[in-house]
Amino acid sequence: MSAVADAEVAVVGAGVMGLAAARALARAGRDVVLCEQFAVGHDRGSSHGSSRIVRLSYPDARWVGLAQESYPGWRALEAEHGGPLLDLHGTLDLGEWGANRDALTACGVTFEVLDAAEIERRFGLRLEAGARGLFQAEGGIVRADLAQRALLESALAAGVELQEGFRVTAVADEGDAVSLGGLTARAAVVTAGPWAPALLDVDAVPTLETASYFSYDGPVPSVIETGAGGVHGYALLAPGAGLKAGLHQTGRPADPDDSGEPDPELVERARSWIAARFPRAGELLRSETCFYTTRADDEFLVERRGRVVVGSACSGHGFKFAPAIGDRLAALSAEVL
Repeated sequence: MSAVADAEVAVVGAGVMGLAAARALARAGRDVVLCEQFAVGHDRGSSHGSSRIVRLSYPDARWVGLAQESYPGWRALEAEHGGPLLDLHGTLDLGEWGANRDALTACGVTFEVLDAAEIERRFGLRLEAGARGLFQAEGGIVRADLAQRALLESALAAGVELQEGFRVTAVADEGDAVSLGGLTARAAVVTAGPWAPALLDVDAVPTLETASYFSYDGPVPSVIETGAGGVHGYALLAPGAGLKAGLHQTGRPADPDDSGEPDPELVERARSWIAARFPRAGELLRSETCFYTTRADDEFLVERRGRVVVGSACSGHGFKFAPAIGDRLAALSAEVL
């Protein structure tokens, strides 16, 4: 190891969490190298695509609070970017949403409880007679690809050095610096998504999830329906790609170095759910895969281990929180600088 570190902080992985952490560190005056094994925006991990759900509605007040903390960060990034990143047509929770109602109430967030007829009139969705849903107007989508580009541009403008095509295969805390194979830093932030469990012995399971896209015209809320056994159907607008839908956390455990293919059974289950709930939806356009890296109880892993800060896993629901998590990862690494 060199006696002098190559950078103050090395960030491993340039998905949305790595970009947010690198940006926060650089804006705080730190010397940052951002290492990405592919290229920013690649489709092998967890951050690609044109949209992700952004919402305040969660069944736990902790997550509602974290979402509230994240929104100002998105708005600040929008102002810097010079264009919208959030598209807020609301969120609609179906099925088991009582805990969401209680958590929103505890955090002072307004919402509406709508019956099936009102939901069909306002949004064009079809529910069984007697069903109700919880509508929260401040949710919708974050434009994922634009958000990553905005974070990258801001990070580079703040002085981050981007190293694409740089794969980190080992992270070793050597007491006064961190060795990352060809690079040393005074601290490291590892936001490696599905590669984190093998890289840092993270207790999480990478799974290959399937998402499908359907033709759709007009605005619609982002929808989450909790069904039997806790399986969530989700649907959201995907600008330029139609209506994106899938079944949350139904993918198989997989090696992130194996890209895999969409699961035909999950595609068909998503198609059936969309046909039942979205009569305005058209044909299936295509399907794709992405990785989740999931821990027990859907928790995130945001902790410091000596000079190494771990920012994975995010259990398949992290994108919306990136501004807040990026700040927290930056603060943790600053403790040893």
